[in-house]
Order: sequence, then C-alpha cells, then structure tokens
Amino acid sequence: MAYRPHPLTEQEIRTAVLAQLLGSGSHDHVLIEELGIGSARVDVAVASDRLSGFEIKSDFDTLDRLARQMHAYHEVFDALTIVTTSAYVEQVEALLPAWWGVWIAQRTEEGVMVQERRAAVSHGRQDAASLAAMLWREDAYEFVIETLGPVVRARATRGDLQAIIAEQISIDALRKRVLRSLSTREDLQARSHRPRGQSANRQNDVVAGGVAPPRHVAA
Repeated sequence: MAYRPHPLTEQEIRTAVLAQLLGSGSHDHVLIEELGIGSARVDVAVASDRLSGFEIKSDFDTLDRLARQMHAYHEVFDALTIVTTSAYVEQVEALLPAWWGVWIAQRTEEGVMVQERRAAVSHGRQDAASLAAMLWREDAYEFVIETLGPVVRARATRGDLQAIIAEQISIDALRKRVLRSLSTREDLQARSHRPRGQSANRQNDVVAGGVAPPRHVAA
C-alpha cells in the first residue's frame, strides 16, 4: 500500500523545527517558544549573535494573520523564516519579502522532517523603539545608566527609558542588549531550549532527536 501522509499539525512541525535548530552544530544560542512581539507572538525565536524568528503555518492554519504578523516581526528580528507545508509554499513565497527564509515540513515514514527551501537573509529594517520595548523596566534602566551615565531619575518609567534608549543609543548596542536579556530572562526559562552542554539551570533541557514537550507559562 502506498504511503499517504496525514496533514501536519503545528505541534508536529514545531517539534521538528526545535530538533533541527538544536542539531545545527552551534552551541551559542537559545531557542524561545511563543515570544511576544508587540501584539504578535512568534512560534520560535533564536537568540544568538542575531535574533531570528521562525513562524509556523501548518496544514490546519490559515494565512489570514500573516500580513499583520510579518510587519511586527520586521521591526524586531534580524532574520525571519516561515516553516510551512507544500499546501502553502507558493502563497507564502508570493506574500513574503525575498529575504524571508522558507522551510518546508513534510511527513515521511521516518517522521516529520523540515528542509530549507530558501535561506533567510538579514534585512536591517529593525525599529529602535520596538527593540527597546523588548526590555523590562529594570533592564532598560541599567542599560541607560551603563551606556549614558546617570541621565535619568531612579523612578523613570519604562516608557521614558525606552524613549531615551531609542533616541540616544545605537541600534547595534541595543540589539546586543536585547539578545542578552532574552537569553537570561527568568520568565522565559520555562519555554526556552538550549543545546546540551550549555548551562541553563533548567530541568528540561532539550536535545535534537529527543525534544521533550515544552512547558508554557503565561506571558
């Protein structure tokens, strides 16, 4: 009997993406599931020497929200990749800018596999205010003091701090701070994954070929 694959779910694709990224050979990165970006939420974010986003569209999804999502993602991520199935590949390639990467997920007799169809390219379109909004108030305050000196009150609001950061600190320095913050934020640890051997102070380390069900926490 010929092998007839069933439609792919979002969780099946996500598990394959995590395994692929964790098995990439790099040990200096952190994978974060369901990272909030403004009013959107990216499926998988990778914090390394750059911030990359992976958006999943399964056989059970629609592309209705993709246009809104991609504009929010452009303001924060250095590079972006959509992971979808053969059902949507032509539509996403027509909709998304050429610098988005495209991965195709497919079910095989050995399991769900993902294959790169088009590599993601850094686009340089990040927005400083949107990046600054990724910092918590305490982190933003420390960043301002460390970079600019005592130029703000100790009780400055998060909004005031973010405005100063966006206006007075280079976007390169801001990107590095955001990457460091995402890698260490305690509220993200329960849905973060690190390659084996990288210290994470977590009980549910994930390695390629053995992705454990992630534990999610409220944003």
